[in-house]
Amino acid sequence: MAQSMENLRTLTLVGHGGSGKTALVDAFAYLSKVSSRLGNPSEGTSISDTEPEEKERHQTLSSHIFHFPWKGKTIQVIDNPGHSDFLSDTLASFRAADAAIFVVDAPTGVTFNTRQLWKRAKRVGLGKIMVLTRCDADNIDLDALIKDLQENFGDQVLPLTLPDQVGAGFSSVISVLRGEGAADLRASLDEHVAEADDELMEKYFEEGELSDDDLKKYLPVAIAKGTVVPLFVASGTTAIGVEELLDFIAEDGPNPSQVPHRKVAKEKDSKEFDCEVLADPEGELLALVFKIVSDPFVGKMSYLRIFRGTLKSDSTICICDSGKTVKLNGLLQIQGKESQSVDSAGPGEIVALAKIEDLELGNSVAEEGHCYFFRPLDFPSPMVAVAVEPKSRSDEQKIGPSLEKLAAEDPTFRVYRDPETGETLVEGLSQLHLDVMFQKLKRRYKVDVETHRPKVPYRETIQAASEGHHRHKKQSGGRGQFAEVFIRIRPLDRGEGYSFQDKIFGGAVPRQFIPEVDKGIQATMAKGILAGYPVVDCEVELYDGKFHDVDSDALSFQLAGGRAFVDGFQKAKPILLEPMMNVEIHVPSRFTGDITSNLSNQRARMTGMDAEGDDQIIRCTMPLKEARGYQAQLRSITAGEGSFSMTFSHFDPLPSNLAQEIIAQSQEEKSK
Repeated sequence: MAQSMENLRTLTLVGHGGSGKTALVDAFAYLSKVSSRLGNPSEGTSISDTEPEEKERHQTLSSHIFHFPWKGKTIQVIDNPGHSDFLSDTLASFRAADAAIFVVDAPTGVTFNTRQLWKRAKRVGLGKIMVLTRCDADNIDLDALIKDLQENFGDQVLPLTLPDQVGAGFSSVISVLRGEGAADLRASLDEHVAEADDELMEKYFEEGELSDDDLKKYLPVAIAKGTVVPLFVASGTTAIGVEELLDFIAEDGPNPSQVPHRKVAKEKDSKEFDCEVLADPEGELLALVFKIVSDPFVGKMSYLRIFRGTLKSDSTICICDSGKTVKLNGLLQIQGKESQSVDSAGPGEIVALAKIEDLELGNSVAEEGHCYFFRPLDFPSPMVAVAVEPKSRSDEQKIGPSLEKLAAEDPTFRVYRDPETGETLVEGLSQLHLDVMFQKLKRRYKVDVETHRPKVPYRETIQAASEGHHRHKKQSGGRGQFAEVFIRIRPLDRGEGYSFQDKIFGGAVPRQFIPEVDKGIQATMAKGILAGYPVVDCEVELYDGKFHDVDSDALSFQLAGGRAFVDGFQKAKPILLEPMMNVEIHVPSRFTGDITSNLSNQRARMTGMDAEGDDQIIRCTMPLKEARGYQAQLRSITAGEGSFSMTFSHFDPLPSNLAQEIIAQSQEEKSK
């Protein structure tokens, strides 16, 4: 039976690696009696870290969904990875939750990755609650830490509980609203809550304060709109302060009807998201697929957040993106690695559908004839690429479909075949990200892979004009082959491609053979001359030739044209071009000097810089070869507190010393 919206809280749990997120989930489970013992992620006993890769590494690598009963309410929690290399589930969860709990551990404080996630949560309009962990550590300056939180995230960050003391003596939390300084906090809380509603703000200006009833009524709305960010102190490992946090979530956390209405579009490819979705259990069904898991035994599991209407276990749904309709054969409520069947689910609830192959991440699900479309999910671009091939020939048929299933779960893990090099390329956010995905590939689908650095798709071109000539003559009894071609070639501007000019007069080459000359030239250009890479940006002019009435044919002119081009190309100062990428690097400002110094080692050219709070955005162009390995450099410099994205920019001449290495390597491979 669908749950009452008023009794439902849907939260996503985020924070940097090691902040204590998953320990907090274990404390939720223990106190709510979902688990009979207090799990510990570092000991491999967490209720959340259930995948073999998670147990091995003692860290959360994918999101896990839980339902915790607490004082008549149901608190749905999505526990997400803290490591910045496993971001896709975290970002997708922002679209499924009504608020985010940001976990910050006191010894580390605010990190770059926390700031980046905060910006993304703000971008999608997600309300926030903060939890400060590990206050039992030594040398904690609590006042300075709270000040830093407010400087980074705004004065709407208001501490509602504080530790009785920091360090080893930390044994309980104190409610700020009941202790010393309560009047100041209440005044600040009233002001920020009033900002969430225009009528309430007018009342606040008239009376100078909020009544207890108004505060109670509008605090969840203020959290959902971001005008208040409550700050709590808690320890997942000891459960200190966790009960107070759960009490607050149950009593004052936003329910689905109190968050700003989601906006959707009427048309699939529309940019106008101007239709509001009211959280009405009696309305037309509308849900979003925010997580996909594929398993060779269980099959495909699709996780949905319902925003409107009621989904029943035997409903017929329409997958809006494809237009296909599907009759359901069950509805599942997820509790970590376990699941149980439910009859129906309503607004705010998270459920799973099993074995519906047509569902994809980001799909809208609705009633037929009543489709709407959510704004596309936004994910960072991959930063690392490797070429893969199966270790065993018996896996050649399995590797493609198996990789595609993993890619369907994680949009930051991309698989494609490079048409130029013929390699199967796999991209991810880091080498660690790829390693974990390859572990899953082996465990789930029994496919083991070998990896190597991808080939760089260089280009060949010319720098000067020249002439080329070739006479093709072959006689071996019977009809022979004959064609003679004279051409001029000259360089074109970068990006102009190829141009063929017919300047034949007087029938030196018959009309039907002129396209064959062009065809032979283009075939030669595609195979490359210097090192086997496509030739680009040149114009060829066919100005003379000879033919034989009997022996000339299409193939003869194709061969003559291609070899004439080789002759002219070699005399036209040929060079190799390398792909250059536009790279945008985001790092804490303190690393700016180290980053800019290192860029010269990557043969990069700076194009601009911008400050964004305490972070710096550095823009440059960088060769693709270096960019593919830059993530390791960036991680080494920033200790993991940096990210970058790249898009193709243009081709530039490859330095001659590097070009000679590529050419020599190509010649060596040909001679084998």
